[in-house]
Amino acid sequence: MLRSAASLALVLFVLFANLASGLHFYLHDGDQQCFLEELPQGFFVTGTYKTEEWREAENRFVENSNIQVIMTANSASASHLVMNQKGGHKGKFSFTAANAGEHTICVQASGAQSGGWLSSSKVKFTLDITIGEADDGGRGAIEKINDISLKIKVLNAQLEEIKTEQKYQRERELEFDAATLSIRRRVIYWAFIQLGIVGAVCYWQLHHLRRFFEAKKLV
Repeated sequence: MLRSAASLALVLFVLFANLASGLHFYLHDGDQQCFLEELPQGFFVTGTYKTEEWREAENRFVENSNIQVIMTANSASASHLVMNQKGGHKGKFSFTAANAGEHTICVQASGAQSGGWLSSSKVKFTLDITIGEADDGGRGAIEKINDISLKIKVLNAQLEEIKTEQKYQRERELEFDAATLSIRRRVIYWAFIQLGIVGAVCYWQLHHLRRFFEAKKLV
């Protein structure tokens, strides 16, 4: 029964993965706030945070760049520290769940009172957490890169085929132009030969008729 309930919880968690959960809470300067998050093994967690201190004179929360934030994440089942990050009054964080089960995420803000007499020790901490799919060690990105590389190779091969076809067409056009020019030259040469033959035949016939007329004493 417990195993079925755990399996159902895991399925529901996977179905609602990649959803961002936002929350805010209040703490005093230097205090640490922790909360638990149930995570499957290998899931990638990212998030952003922002701190604001309470300004009594302005009666509102304002950002203070002097605030420093320490964030840690610890696997409760294995007592394994998966994140230990220090940053400014706002920033980003990420870690990968080392083991399946509860993970303790702790935040601590200090330096709120360094802004002078206008500052106070009350800090508003806004936290947005996004739980994504299991970290595949970059295999998904590598597969996408390989897929893009394969598509580029296919496009390059098609481009080379187009270039080869264009080169072949240009060679055929040059051969056709050369053949056409050769035929034109042959036609012109043949026309001159025919004209020469006709001229020679006419000259021979005239010469023969002249000799015939002279022999008959008709001229």
